Amino acid sequence: MTTLKVLHIASHEINVGDGALNAAIQASVAAQHGGPVDFTLEDVAVFRRELSAEDVAPYDLVIVGGGGGISNGPFAARTGTPMPMGLKEYRSAKTPFAFTALGHNIFAGERLVHAEALAKLLATVREKGDQFAVRNDGSLARMQRDLGEAAAGIVEIPDPGFFVAADAERPPEASARPYALIQVAGDSINRRMPVSRVSRLVGRLRASEPVTPLNAAIADLAMHLWRQHGLDILLAPHIPHDVPICAAIMRMLYARAGKAALHRPFRVGGTPHPVHARRFFAGYANAELIVGMRGHAVICGVGLGRPTIALSSHPKVVGFMEACDLADWSVPLDAQSGPALIARSDALIGNAQPYFDRRNPATADFRRRFDDFIGAAVTRAKMCGAA
Repeated sequence: MTTLKVLHIASHEINVGDGALNAAIQASVAAQHGGPVDFTLEDVAVFRRELSAEDVAPYDLVIVGGGGGISNGPFAARTGTPMPMGLKEYRSAKTPFAFTALGHNIFAGERLVHAEALAKLLATVREKGDQFAVRNDGSLARMQRDLGEAAAGIVEIPDPGFFVAADAERPPEASARPYALIQVAGDSINRRMPVSRVSRLVGRLRASEPVTPLNAAIADLAMHLWRQHGLDILLAPHIPHDVPICAAIMRMLYARAGKAALHRPFRVGGTPHPVHARRFFAGYANAELIVGMRGHAVICGVGLGRPTIALSSHPKVVGFMEACDLADWSVPLDAQSGPALIARSDALIGNAQPYFDRRNPATADFRRRFDDFIGAAVTRAKMCGAA
């Protein structure tokens, strides 16, 4: 069988969560093709290289995504996506494109700055007969809200991170004891949950670092899980921005636990390169309970079939939990997050069956919907190649 040549434009260098979804996209392409696939990876930010129609001509298919590429960032200024290609070059490209599981990645209350550029891209996608899909995290509704009729033709597919292929394995940071895995996001804290200037000032006066509502909520939850349920705690940063907040929470935990924690029940994981996503998320698959803030902490946790609670600080997390019929296990990030997280955790540890009774039917068609989209892209690539 002929080798399928695929150019995969995505975030390949920064976030281990993106590594999970990119691997799932590539696995589905290979399965749908049924033969050898030659993937060339182009990063949208790191080592970013401007592409022309001539650059993509040698490929049978160009995949753009997944990830939260629909943003207000500078890379999205030309097309509303981070694609390293201008609209004129894209329009003249003969190779079929599949924009795959992109996400409307704007925080609540913010305006989509590049809406006009995105609308022009979508019109060109329709003219060319290419595919454009957003992930099932409420992105479609937000696109329709921001773009109106220009959003016609966009389809919704499950986020590929749901299909992360990770068998349960104890991570090197964990002891032999059962553990809860907690993932916190350390970037854009004020956009996730604004903290007043007065609160910051009071925090600095009281301690060397402010105790934010997020830190307090996670520390309260972790102490409860350790004391009441006998679970060790593994804090799991995904990117370097997450490490300082994990360190701050860790100091709080050991200060509160004192000598009772000499066996080091609270630990912090590393931030691996995205190529190690499968090994990284094996630690998720082995956890007794997952509490996550970042999109792919939640998406991968739910996909791996582990009891997962979302600490929802972004519309995409809320939207994904709703798509899985798990809105009851989505906790907003606010001053009451700590008690709410503890209550949800107690309920899941006591009896997780109601959670799975909701999750399993809601996600039953996820694989088919995702593979159908990828299959259509592969079929079109073969047809264009034969022509």
